[in-house]
Amino acid sequence: MRQLFHMLLFSLALVVIALLSALATMRLAIHGAEVRVPNLSGMTLAQAQEQTHALGLQLRVEDRFYSATTPSGHVLVQRPKAGTLVRRSWRVRVTESLGPQDVTIPNVIGMDARLATITIRRDGLHLGDVTSLPYADAPDGTVIAQSPIEHATAVERPRVDILLAAPLPATPPAYAMPNFIGETYSAAASAVENAGFKLAPMEEANITIPRVAPIGTASTPPTPPVPSGTVIAQIPEPDSRVEAGAIIHLIVQH
Repeated sequence: MRQLFHMLLFSLALVVIALLSALATMRLAIHGAEVRVPNLSGMTLAQAQEQTHALGLQLRVEDRFYSATTPSGHVLVQRPKAGTLVRRSWRVRVTESLGPQDVTIPNVIGMDARLATITIRRDGLHLGDVTSLPYADAPDGTVIAQSPIEHATAVERPRVDILLAAPLPATPPAYAMPNFIGETYSAAASAVENAGFKLAPMEEANITIPRVAPIGTASTPPTPPVPSGTVIAQIPEPDSRVEAGAIIHLIVQH
C-alpha cells in the first residue's frame, strides 16, 4: 500500500514538473516574440528602416509635414511611441519631415478642377480634399475656395484642399395664392384642384351674426348672413406665395 502511495506521489510530481516546464516554455516563447519599439525620432528614414528591420518590425511612412526644426527626410513622429512592447512584425508608423516650407502656395481660385489639379501638382504639392458647394456666382466645377490660401506661410502639409462650385438645387415654381373667401366650397375646391394644388379635408366653422340694432339707431348697415357652404377663411392667406403641390385648407360656414 505504501509503495502504491509513493508511486502516485512520484507520478503527481512528474505531472507538476511537466506543467511548470510547459508554462515556462510558453512564457519564453511569448516574450521571445516581443520587442520594444526603438526611438526613431530625428533619424533619417534609412536609419529608421535599419533599426526596425533588425528588430523584426515593419516601417511605414504614414504622412509628411513641413518642419522648421527637423531636417527633410528625418522622422518627426512615430507610433507606437519609443519603449512600447510589441510583437515582432509589428508595423511602426512614422511621419516624415519635409524640412522648412520651400514652396509657394498657388492661387487656383477661378480655375476649373482639372487646371487647378495640374497647377497644384506642378508646384510640388498634392491635391487634398475636393468638396463641392451649391454656388450661383461661378460656373459649375470652378474652384471658389482653397486651403491653404495663396502665398500662405507656416503650412503643415504639402497639399491644397479645394472647394468647387456646384449647381443650385432646382426651385419649384411658385404662385400667388388666389382669394377663395366668399365663394362656395364646390367652386373653390374645383379651382384649387385645377390649379395643381392639393385640397385638405373640408373644415367647418360657424360665424355668429351680430344682433341687428333697431331702425334708425345703427351707425353701420347690418352684416348679411353668410350662406352655408361658403368659404370664410383659407390657409395660406390670399396673395401669399405658394409652390406647386401645396396643400390648401378651406374653412367653410357650417
